[in-house]
Amino acid sequence: MKFTIFTFFRKADFVIFFLSLAVTTASFLFLKTHSSARKQLLVTSGNREYIYFLEKNRELEINGAIGKSVIEIQDGRAFFKDSPCTNKTCVHMGSVSEENDWAACLPNDIFIRVD
Repeated sequence: MKFTIFTFFRKADFVIFFLSLAVTTASFLFLKTHSSARKQLLVTSGNREYIYFLEKNRELEINGAIGKSVIEIQDGRAFFKDSPCTNKTCVHMGSVSEENDWAACLPNDIFIRVD
């Protein structure tokens, strides 16, 4: 008697396996695309908080402790475009786009985080 994988499994087992794989893959892709569309940017300046959706491109001017910082939201990413601080570390930090990513301009007391 020759042993093959087909003698151990039935045709219905293969059908169930591939259907399960297809449903799992479709669920993962659905959740991945819909969760990224709902990302928000939380901007904190002093005791004020602002919430913006990352899906809409815009430029924000936020008043801070030493002046106005410019935050740009573009293509699902947010970053400090300009700030009145002296060393511009916040501008060079790069963009935030994933959940719990953050950037801050400490001299200007502005903090941004993706929720």
